[in-house]
Order: sequence, then C-alpha cells, then structure tokens
Amino acid sequence: MTATVRTATSADCPQIAEIYRHYVENSVITFDYESPSVDDWEERLAAITARGRPFVVAVEPDDTGADTVLGYAYLGEFRTKHAYDWTTEDSIYLRPDVTGRRLGSTLLEALLTGLDPSSVRRVVAVISIISSDVSIRLHQRFGFVQTGVLQSIGYKNGRWIDCAVLQYTVPGTESDSGPFSPS
Repeated sequence: MTATVRTATSADCPQIAEIYRHYVENSVITFDYESPSVDDWEERLAAITARGRPFVVAVEPDDTGADTVLGYAYLGEFRTKHAYDWTTEDSIYLRPDVTGRRLGSTLLEALLTGLDPSSVRRVVAVISIISSDVSIRLHQRFGFVQTGVLQSIGYKNGRWIDCAVLQYTVPGTESDSGPFSPS
C-alpha cells in the first residue's frame, strides 16, 4: 500500500506522541528525556501551523479505513530571537517498523515544497551522529550542506553525543537582497 502525505491534525497527535515516545525512550536521536504529552503535541501543531509552516503526516488506512500515522515531519522554530525568524529547523520521525520505505524522503520533500519562501530562507537540521548516517544522507540528497559538528553537545543514555549541523538554502533566497525585506 502507498502512503499519502497530508497536513497533520489534532486527531493525529496521539499517534505522533507514540512515535516520538519510542525515540525518547530507546535512542539518542532526540535529546528529550521525557516524552511530550498529546496536549503538548496539539500545542506544537497549533503553533507551527499558525506561523504558516508545514506539519505533515504520512498515513495509510488501517482495516477500518482510519488513518494510521506512519511518520510525521514539521518545520519548527530554530531559535526564539527575532533575527532567526526566517530560519527554521526540520524534524522527521517514522514509526520504527516502517523504515526503509523512503517515507523520510517523502516527508522531507513535503516540507521543502510546502514551505513559504517569503517567510523561510534557511532550513537547519541538527542530527545526532550515530552509527547510522541515514538522516544525514537523506538531508544531503535534498541539498542540505553540512556546516559543522557540535561535539559532545548532548548527554543521553550514558554517553556524550555529537550532532551534525546541516543547512538548506531555500531556492530564490540566496542573495542578501531580493524578496526578503525583514519588517
């Protein structure tokens, strides 16, 4: 069956919370020690979409015809200072039992084609460096360039973790002049 990508809704938040919980409890790809609640996810969804940024889910219907969330992705806030308003950070998570189906590519493409280039100039990815570099290679396939490594930046599961920093330049926003006139 082929997954479809659509805008996330609050009804998806329980499944989104469950997907993320797996990574909080079993990995170092997120530095959260505690899983956000469903209410937290609903607030995050509302805040992201209120800024006009994409928050999408890849879904397939289950036996009853209801959508099963296979993964999600969004463009969240990079930093809170006003000067960063045109930069965003992407997040992509898949249910662990559906990896290898190119859903990460599908979700990342949806983010990059769904962003508004008049309000997003750069997308940053901060990726834990682990034995698998799948996330780094995924981002590089879409034009992200590694700009650095934050060494021993996070501590989780009894070890220090490095993070790769990658940056994507939204097409049409390469110069310091042009359509961007911060107000």
